[in-house]
Amino acid sequence: MKKKILISLVLIVALGCKKTKFSDDNTNLYKWKRDMYRAPVQKDEPSLFYSRNGTLARNNSAVFICSDFVVLTEYLKDKQQDSIYKASGGMQVYKYEKLERVGK
Repeated sequence: MKKKILISLVLIVALGCKKTKFSDDNTNLYKWKRDMYRAPVQKDEPSLFYSRNGTLARNNSAVFICSDFVVLTEYLKDKQQDSIYKASGGMQVYKYEKLERVGK
């Protein structure tokens, strides 16, 4: 009996705390300004971002690499942002600025 209660509590906590890290909007296209940044080299800390949104430990500015314009849905934007963060080991991030909706 105790085992069943414990298992059900663990399941409730695990399912209740699950966050969706990607947007649900995969139908509306938007034009985005996409900037790529690299984490600055720091003397006493690792050279990486702490989140895919570009959060740094200190107020050091990230190193700008390039900028371009892309047409993506919110979902694909989130996937790309997460992908470059993971592929670079946390050293590079995309920062997006939504410009306008494309299409209807």
